[in-house]
Amino acid sequence: MLQDLALSIYGSFVMPGDIVLTMLGVADSDRSVSMLFITSLTVWFLLAVAGLMALKLGQDAARFVSAMFRTVMYRMSLAIGNFKTKAILKLREIFPKRAARNADATPMVEFDDIDLAVLRAAAARGPGFTTSAPEIAEQLTLRPAQIQRSLEKLSHNKMLENTIGSTDGFDNYRVSQMGSAFALNWSRQRAGI
Repeated sequence: MLQDLALSIYGSFVMPGDIVLTMLGVADSDRSVSMLFITSLTVWFLLAVAGLMALKLGQDAARFVSAMFRTVMYRMSLAIGNFKTKAILKLREIFPKRAARNADATPMVEFDDIDLAVLRAAAARGPGFTTSAPEIAEQLTLRPAQIQRSLEKLSHNKMLENTIGSTDGFDNYRVSQMGSAFALNWSRQRAGI
C-alpha cells in the first residue's frame, strides 16, 4: 500500500515533465530519470512562480477596487454634504429667524475692510482647505501679524475654524459654513444682486 502511494506521488510529480518532454518531441527511449526529474522540478517551480504572480496581481486588483470604492463613497458623501448645506442655506433664506424682541440682546460685530478681505481670501480657497496668516499676508501685501489679528477675530465670531497644525508659527484656519455663507451674501450685496 505504501509502495502504491509512493508511486502515485512520484507519478503526479513527474507528470508535468512527461507532458513537456512529449510536447518537445523527446522519445521515451531517450528520456532518463534525471531528465524527467529536472524537467518536472522546473515545471513545478514555474507553476509556483506563476501562482505567486497571479496572487500578487489579484491582491493589487483587490486594493485598486477597494481604493476606487472608498474614493467613490467619499465623493458621494461630499456631494451629499454640499447638497445638505445648500438646502439649509436656501431654507434659511426662505424662512429667516425671527428677530429677537430685545435688539440690544444681540451684539453687532463690526468687521473692517481687512477682516472682510481676509474672510474673502480664506473663502476663495474653498471649503475644507486651510490657510494661515503668512499665506494671506502674501496675497494682500500686509504683515502676517496684522492678518493674524483678523483671523483670530473672525474665528472668535465663528466665521473661521481653527485647525490642527501651523505654518511658520501661525495657526491654520479654514472657512466655516457661517463664514462661507457670510462671504457669499456680502459679495452678492456688493454686486447688487
